[in-house]
Amino acid sequence: MDKEGIGITAVGGVINAGLFALKFGLGLLTGSMGLVADGVHSLSDLATDPVVIGGIRLANRPADRSHAYGHGKFETVAGLVVALALLAAGGWLIWESAIGLRHGGGHPPGAVIMAVAGLSILVKEGLYQATARTARRVHSTALQANAWHHRTDALSSVAVLLGGAATALGYPSGDKVAAVVVGAMVIMAAVRILGRAFHELVEGALSQEEQRVIARAIDEVEGVQSWHRLRTRRLGRQALVDVHIQVDPSMPVQLAHDIATQVERTVNQALGGRASVVVHVEPAEQEDDERAD
Repeated sequence: MDKEGIGITAVGGVINAGLFALKFGLGLLTGSMGLVADGVHSLSDLATDPVVIGGIRLANRPADRSHAYGHGKFETVAGLVVALALLAAGGWLIWESAIGLRHGGGHPPGAVIMAVAGLSILVKEGLYQATARTARRVHSTALQANAWHHRTDALSSVAVLLGGAATALGYPSGDKVAAVVVGAMVIMAAVRILGRAFHELVEGALSQEEQRVIARAIDEVEGVQSWHRLRTRRLGRQALVDVHIQVDPSMPVQLAHDIATQVERTVNQALGGRASVVVHVEPAEQEDDERAD
């Protein structure tokens, strides 16, 4: 699965390099700030591809004495770096475009802008779909961030396409307005990715839907009379789950252990086979704390 993630990222890197050269080069030749901005966006994609590959490789290292739970958060950190790169690129695009709008001048060829932007939309949307599918399959935060990096590049090219159309119709400022819109879209994408990454880094719980899946899985196990103290968090691709179950106090230790093991297996399967589950067994007569849903 790590080969899948590295493979799709490497393909994206090659494509990003080509798009950067095309958009940035033609942007400079034609004086299109929109194409230059879109080229810089593709360059930021290219710059973060090695970060994603490095994060996946580091996260795949086995647990050791200093990292008992493994190295999964390296992928989360990689996603954070991608988001910071997006944030910086978006700010630069808005700044440069605003200066261009203030000073005016220039009339780039709208037809060229639209042709390049149209090509970029098709290629980057295809990359987004391929990367997002791989991210869902291998449960990778870094790949999810990189997928959205591709999607924002496709969306930014839509803005550039519209700016090119405005330029072709006799409104040259449309190209620079498009560049401002691109910058704003990049920043919004960065903020969303930063939110997800910080949530994982500060030990945020799994989503409410995932917690409901866990609850249903526990309730399905025969012998569990009740459960409480559900605690969850994410470590890279892996979900960490800790829960207390209550069983018949007269039950033999071996049978109680078997029930706990079954809970671990059921919850792990419910979460796609990428969960580390710890189950604490208690006699049912103990006071039952409030469930965590």
